[in-house]
Amino acid sequence: MNRILVYIAMFIGAIGFSQEHPVSIKTDTTSIRIGEQIQYKISVSEIDQVVFPELRMDSLRKVEVVESMTIDTLKDRLEKRYILTSFDSGNYVIPSQEVLIRNQKFLTDSLLINVIPVQVDTLKQGMYNIKAIKSEPKTFDDYKHLLWWILLALVLIAVGLYFLLKKKKKKEAIVFILPIQEALERLKELDEKGLLKQHKIKAYYTELTDIVRTYIEKDIKIPALESTTNELIETIEDVNESSSLNISKETIIELKSVLQSADLVKFAKSEPAISEIKGDRQSIEQIINSAQEAIAAKREEEAKAIGEVQSERTDEVPISTSKTPLLKKYIWVFAIATIVLVGVIGYVGYNMIGSNDAEEVEMEGGNWVATTYGFPPVGVELPFAMEITSTQLPEGSIALVGDFAEFTNGKWGGNFYTSISTVKFLTPLEEYDLDKAMEGTKIHMESKGGFTFRKTNSDVVFIDGIEGRKLDANVRIENENGKGNFKVTALTFVDLTGMRQLVVVHKANDKDSEQMSERIVNSLKLK
Repeated sequence: MNRILVYIAMFIGAIGFSQEHPVSIKTDTTSIRIGEQIQYKISVSEIDQVVFPELRMDSLRKVEVVESMTIDTLKDRLEKRYILTSFDSGNYVIPSQEVLIRNQKFLTDSLLINVIPVQVDTLKQGMYNIKAIKSEPKTFDDYKHLLWWILLALVLIAVGLYFLLKKKKKKEAIVFILPIQEALERLKELDEKGLLKQHKIKAYYTELTDIVRTYIEKDIKIPALESTTNELIETIEDVNESSSLNISKETIIELKSVLQSADLVKFAKSEPAISEIKGDRQSIEQIINSAQEAIAAKREEEAKAIGEVQSERTDEVPISTSKTPLLKKYIWVFAIATIVLVGVIGYVGYNMIGSNDAEEVEMEGGNWVATTYGFPPVGVELPFAMEITSTQLPEGSIALVGDFAEFTNGKWGGNFYTSISTVKFLTPLEEYDLDKAMEGTKIHMESKGGFTFRKTNSDVVFIDGIEGRKLDANVRIENENGKGNFKVTALTFVDLTGMRQLVVVHKANDKDSEQMSERIVNSLKLK
């Protein structure tokens, strides 16, 4: 029996480093309170022809699927996540799941979920010391007064820009331009853009037809911009006949031809030759000039009939002499000033927050949460989440072990590594030897390679009335994850029903890591 304990102890911790099976499972915890959620993940070390299962739940249907997430495609593997929960206390086994890889079946390990009822008797709850004010995280309320300063500064900038804009606007000269002059000027600007050289045919025709449509709408007074080609031509013909506008039929036919060519380019992805495009450009200019001559002749006749002077025009379009609208300039000034102001305030705020006991923030490492892992349960406070690693038990322990779980965070040889292992025996042991179990842990660590014990110390410890062994060791680790001097703390507990182990490895002579390790170890609970 003691030989089997050594075998199991050697096995604990090794699981996270030798997974040849292409399918594995992970979960953030195997012990929850009623109504809490578990993230259950199936990982496949393949990316081609993989079919994930429709998750099969426990035989009692006590564990439910809250959500089935989409498949994540990583560099060399696929991952599928499921969110699970249960509203009935007890122990439930999630059976093996079948994954197809290139039409070949692979099974995941089964997983034991422990659902704990919520305690309502406050006398049974643990009591904790009151935290100092400085250890509490900063909230928005601590710095919301800065928001008022930001708003005040933005209002002052906006008021200043308003009066500057109002003053400049009074000085801005306003001139009037005829629709024919506007159209010819836009044609000239279109030529200077070089859209044809950039092979932007669609953009060229879009602007070309917009120029002629805008001119028709402003000078002939018909809705040209919102009309289709056929609707526009029919409207021009009707106006031409009803008002004696006298636009020649050739001009109308030429206009229809150019608009139809533009429609083919914009909607049918037609690509006419450059010579055809330049011909359409010249046609548009001739159409505008011909229409203007007809309109001018018509208005001259009307002016003579009613005795008006033709120079008095009411259809001129006011524009600014400035090519860039003044408002746009000041909007950019306002935006840049706002960005600078927010950046300065953010920098000051960051320094204020960062100056509050930086050493303690680094030591805390995040929000510490009391969580229970595995079965038999191991309660511990951690500033990070642990992940379960799926594996197969060694053949020599199958007859003894009913349930096994390994939870890890970090990498062996990295700056900070933590593992929690739990073993549930199928039948109670008749006897056990804790010293043999600790010996198995040491043998396993040495067998990893690149691992050398330099100084060790072993003590007898009791937690919640359960006897265990605590190993403190200074070691040298050299592997693919890093190298250097480390400190190892390993606690192993064995009773008649199960075996539990906590291992914390961190860089030597690192005060913050050592404080984290001590807090984790001191928070350990076994009941």
